[in-house]
Amino acid sequence: MTNGTLRSMEAIFGDLQRLAQSEGALHEISGLIYRDWVLNVDLKKGRVIDDPSERWSGEKLNTNELLLLLGLLVQAPDDCTYATITVGSAFAAEADRLLRELHDRINADAASVFDQESRTFLEKPEALGMFAREAIYYGPASFYIHQFMKFARQRYKADGTWLLQKTGISMRPMIEIANFIVRQITANMDFIGRERAAGKTVHNGELTNSLLVSKACLRKKFGSKVDAFLSKFAIPVAGANGAFDSPFAINGVSIAPLIDLGDCLYVPNQYRLMESIYESPFYWMFADNAYRNTAAAHRGLFLEETAAHVMRKIFGEGNVFMNARFPEAVGSKGEEVDVLVRYGEFVLILQAKSKRITLKARAGDPEALRADFKGAIKDPFEQALASGELIRAGAKCVDASGKLIKLSTFPRIFPIVLLSDMFPAATMLARSMLDRKAGDPAPVIWDMGVFDCASRMLPSPIEMLFYLKARGDVFDRIISDSEYNYLGYHIKAKLALPPDADFMVIDRDFATVVDDYMISADLGLAPMRPKGVLETIKIPLISELLAELRKAPPEIAAVVIDLYEFSGAALEEVSRNISMLREEIARTGKALKAFSIPTESGGLTYAVTLDLSPDSSVAAAAIGRRHKYETKSDRWYVVVDSIGTEGPIDGLLPLVWPWREDEQEAEQAAKVGAMFRSRQEELIVGAAGKAERSASTTAKE
Repeated sequence: MTNGTLRSMEAIFGDLQRLAQSEGALHEISGLIYRDWVLNVDLKKGRVIDDPSERWSGEKLNTNELLLLLGLLVQAPDDCTYATITVGSAFAAEADRLLRELHDRINADAASVFDQESRTFLEKPEALGMFAREAIYYGPASFYIHQFMKFARQRYKADGTWLLQKTGISMRPMIEIANFIVRQITANMDFIGRERAAGKTVHNGELTNSLLVSKACLRKKFGSKVDAFLSKFAIPVAGANGAFDSPFAINGVSIAPLIDLGDCLYVPNQYRLMESIYESPFYWMFADNAYRNTAAAHRGLFLEETAAHVMRKIFGEGNVFMNARFPEAVGSKGEEVDVLVRYGEFVLILQAKSKRITLKARAGDPEALRADFKGAIKDPFEQALASGELIRAGAKCVDASGKLIKLSTFPRIFPIVLLSDMFPAATMLARSMLDRKAGDPAPVIWDMGVFDCASRMLPSPIEMLFYLKARGDVFDRIISDSEYNYLGYHIKAKLALPPDADFMVIDRDFATVVDDYMISADLGLAPMRPKGVLETIKIPLISELLAELRKAPPEIAAVVIDLYEFSGAALEEVSRNISMLREEIARTGKALKAFSIPTESGGLTYAVTLDLSPDSSVAAAAIGRRHKYETKSDRWYVVVDSIGTEGPIDGLLPLVWPWREDEQEAEQAAKVGAMFRSRQEELIVGAAGKAERSASTTAKE
């Protein structure tokens, strides 16, 4: 950089190339790996113990930057990068400076095509690509190492014959060899960590040694399969990767992340090794024209079957359907749903796509980016919206065998786009590239890594549904660079906009609770799932009520979702009202007392009764129906609580249908109003903290 003027990307890249091919560069990179890619984990507690400011520091290099340095290193014509070890080198400082300059260059290109005031792209052909490539290149990863291993077996289980015939190795030994390498490197690095903790000075050459695996050791354990493995996942340390001529060009080290030193393999990034095993075999198959379509079909089936399996664990076998169809809408965009989930009023429409972002799109090519986004996200999202419209219109829906699927006549719909691979910056791009009409639900765009993690951290229908709703509610007003930031924030505090904010940015450190859980799983531990704030709430009566409602039939799920929306102050007020009504019923022997409160979706009537007589239930329903009509609400729910029983819930009634003006309903509401007297109270409802009116209705004496 000269006089504050940013240099060209070509000039910066040239300097990085010279640095990466300097004497002893490999050992200097080993030092960077230990500086920026080592986490200290408390194995007993199952969490990272590094200070959050260090753990999430933006000063650390990311994986793409490491791979860039390595991709340039292996271009060196000889062994100078590893034959000598330099002492007192300025390599790390120079690498930091040049990579920071590269990031500034990419940021400046992005800023030049985006208007911050209007938050829109300028009318330039290259605008979208220039803006997107920064988020793509520097965005955080969304898979964890153990997920690659878990899903790779399933992803290629139908391709075993092709893999053996064409590559000489099937998926299982690939994973076994990679696991062995990862375990050995992890043990080596742990030893180095203990040496350092004991005060020993460890030079960069020793750090490099800890990142080496002997080929002879691998061959002794795995035999001839090792050579087939290395032919796909190793690259020579010198004279290789010649086509890598810009940060966004194809980088051979990214494809083959093991660096071949002759007798040993240098393992700079265990994560990228496992990621390559998950991703690369498909591209080998895709290059075989005779097998291409078969491989694509297997890949799509893996995604659909895995999605259905995960959803069944959450919502139950009978509520999840693969390849649901609308037989009367043949030829329409929403004709088929890859995975459909029903749960009471809620319908999840999941469209699974195995399209991933291409290298050309990563480099900022606007047409490639639009094409990739269209195939991976835009088309499936629009398909999900079209299916939702068919469901709202009451279209007949059947499962893969033609059996009728019964759905709510007044559904609440969540469209989900599920990707098999990471699509960096997908949510950010969706805000700019999706054409959503007023009233369209916000998209949920998850890859298999995020989907798997979310399903494990939100394992019940209520927890998952509430998160999907919260995520959709804030889609346009809360931004972040990782889906794990949203999930972590939700678990700790409930994902909602504070009452004094119109817009919010969630930083990476909110993902800490998620990261601790998933890294523990990476290490083979069995971590305890962190419970969300609403699972651990301690409010008299409310905790008991919510626990009971979570186990209620699917038709009542919306009641819990509505209560989850309440602020802590509102829930405490509800608790006081319930306690007050119970005490008065017990003291006076009155047949019924009830209070009714508005909620985001409509309202709730909580009726405390002396007994469970039919008359009491009918009266409670009449009160709820009156409020539903008078407030012009589409949804109203009635909870009946008899003091003669132990539990907080003895009856649940959803009053769910579109409100419309009706003379008979109006007359009935007036009659109920004459029979019962009401008083008005103010109650803080919802996370936004808005003051709403609540009608507290008592039985006429």
